[in-house]
Amino acid sequence: MKPALRIHDQIELLRSRGMTIDDENKAIAFLYSNNYYRLNIYFHKFMDVPDHYPGNVCFSQIIDVYKNDRWLRNKILSILEPIEINTRTKISHYLALNYGSDAFYHAEIFKDIRKYEEIFNNFSDEINWNSNDPVIIHHQRKYSGLFPIWVVIEFFSFNTLSKFYKNLLEKDKKIISKEMYGANDYLFGQWLHVLSVQRNICAHYGYLFRREYPIRPIMAKSFDWDSSQNNHLFAQLLVMRRLSDRRLWQNFIYLISDREKREQSFKLQDYGFPSDWRSYLI
Repeated sequence: MKPALRIHDQIELLRSRGMTIDDENKAIAFLYSNNYYRLNIYFHKFMDVPDHYPGNVCFSQIIDVYKNDRWLRNKILSILEPIEINTRTKISHYLALNYGSDAFYHAEIFKDIRKYEEIFNNFSDEINWNSNDPVIIHHQRKYSGLFPIWVVIEFFSFNTLSKFYKNLLEKDKKIISKEMYGANDYLFGQWLHVLSVQRNICAHYGYLFRREYPIRPIMAKSFDWDSSQNNHLFAQLLVMRRLSDRRLWQNFIYLISDREKREQSFKLQDYGFPSDWRSYLI
């Protein structure tokens, strides 16, 4: 394994690779509070060849893009949260009214029994891990450990929620997606998966700067976007716009525009934005 390096040696390593340390005290302070390994992806994004930086790369640039990512992650989470909560609410409400409050225990309303059992087992594990939760204690005492669908769905991760929706019967998925967003059920299921991955990236402090996503959203025709360009964050924002409350979305776009004007380091092309991005997102 690689030997551990002191902060001073980390800086010397970057300097030996051609990076300009324009404010050494600031760089030291930043590395003391931000793991070198966490920053490593940003270091590599600025290299022209492996282990070498062109002459115009400064450590302050790393700090700037890192802070931009942190800001953008928080703003994206503020958009994803209402989409996720709305989806949980609508799915559980539909299933409860059409199959009963115990819908989760009706295996026949799911397409793939093995996938259903996997989700069921994951939920059971979640209940065991959170056995001291007052909600769980209440249902175990009063209802012999059975949980209504509107409680079950709140214990799902976003990723599990997307799997749960995709495993519903086709007729139910069509009604849910149409009533919620006027969307095609197949597209909506794929979008949920894509957004659940993005949510995990943001929630776990993953990088967004110049990121290429292997899981890409399928583009609806109404997006009028070249699907060959959908491996960057911008394509996911097209989906978020489609599923977001208009007022919340307009505020998000205002914040993006304002930061672009105020922060010279916040370059939207680093996130896959085209020059005419407003015509797609507003």
